[in-house]
Amino acid sequence: MALPTYLGIGVPRAGTTWLHEVLGSHPDVYVPARRKELSFFDLYYHRGERWYRKFFPDGSEADRYRAVGEITPYYFYSPDCPERIARLEIPKLILILRQPVDRAWSYYGQKIRNGMFRGTFEEFLTQSRWPVIDQGYYSRYLDRYRRYFDRDQMLILIFERAMADPLGTKSAVAGFLGLEPTGFPTSGSDTIVNASYVPRARGAYELAFRVSKLCRRYDLDWVVNGVKALGIKQALGVAGEVRPMEAATRRRLDESFQDEISTLEDMLECSLDLWRTGPSSERPL
Repeated sequence: MALPTYLGIGVPRAGTTWLHEVLGSHPDVYVPARRKELSFFDLYYHRGERWYRKFFPDGSEADRYRAVGEITPYYFYSPDCPERIARLEIPKLILILRQPVDRAWSYYGQKIRNGMFRGTFEEFLTQSRWPVIDQGYYSRYLDRYRRYFDRDQMLILIFERAMADPLGTKSAVAGFLGLEPTGFPTSGSDTIVNASYVPRARGAYELAFRVSKLCRRYDLDWVVNGVKALGIKQALGVAGEVRPMEAATRRRLDESFQDEISTLEDMLECSLDLWRTGPSSERPL
C-alpha cells in the first residue's frame, strides 16, 4: 500500500471538512472514502504503519493519482506529530488557520451540537478538557513543524480568505500538489460544511455521535458510514442557533490575541489585519 504524499494537519473548525470534500472531488487526488480523519499520527500510532497503509491504494492503483493523502485537523496540536510525519517522509502539508476567537467560538458550537457541552461560551472557556484559547496561539505549534519541514513544504491557508475566494484557493491547492486546477468542479464545493447548531433531539444526536466515535475506535467504519447514508443525524432536525457570545468576552479575547497575530504575521510574512477587525455576521460558525 502507498503512503501519503500530502497531509492536511489542521486546524479544527477552520474548513478542513470543506478541504476534504474539495480534494475528493478532483480525479487525480485520493482521500480515504471510508474515514475522513485517520488520526494515525496522534491517536493510533501504536497500531503501526501497516494499519495506516490499509487506508490507501496499493502501488498499481496509486499510480492513477498525483496526490494521495488524508486530513486530520488535530495533527497540528500533537507534540509528537511533526517528528512522526517527518519520519515517514511525507513531503507536503496543508494547514488552514482561522481567526482564533472565531475558531474557539466555532469549536464551542461543535461541542454544543454533539452534546458534549451544555453551558455558555463563557463557561466553556473555564473548562480544561478543550483548551480552545491556548490552541489559538498558532505560532507555538507551527514552531514545532518548522523544526522538521521547510516553508515550501507547507501550504498555509487563511480560512477567511479561502472561503471568500474558493476558486483561488483551489488553484493554490492545485499548484502545491501538482494538479491541474481544471480538475476541480466549478460548482458544488463552495459552501460551508459541518456547520454548528443546536439539534432538536439533543439526546439522540449525542448518542449517535458517541456511538460513531466508538465504532471508529474499533475500525467499524461500515457502521458509521451506514448511519450517515441513512441521514439519521439530519433527520433529528435543528432546534436553533448556538447561544451568542457576550460582547465583553469578544473584546477581551480579541485584545488577548493581538501580540500573537503580530508574531504569526512575521512567521508567515503576510498581513493578518482581517483578524483584527472583530467578529463578522457573515462568518460561519
